[in-house]
Amino acid sequence: MPILFDKDPVTGVIQYYDYDASKDEHLITSVQDTTALIDQLKKIRNGEEAWQKGVKESWVHYASIPPVVEMELKKKGIDLYNKHQTKELLKEININYPWLKTTNKKHG
Repeated sequence: MPILFDKDPVTGVIQYYDYDASKDEHLITSVQDTTALIDQLKKIRNGEEAWQKGVKESWVHYASIPPVVEMELKKKGIDLYNKHQTKELLKEININYPWLKTTNKKHG
């Protein structure tokens, strides 16, 4: 049975520790309630104002990636902070995480 291991009050990420004796494996599972973020991104995505403003000002907020998704991407070998993986990151967002985008447009 998993036990609470850590809770980050800033990000809301909660980590649980568990041990599987049959496999002799220690497991850390991270969870995060992203409901508010996803609702906010949907609202932005459904309006074009943010995209148009960003284009006019030479920048565009394309997506927001919560810590639990960052960890999932890391498991897939994608590092958000590696500038050489931008194309791979954008492809992954477009295919598997479109709800994190602030636009219905595709970049990549």
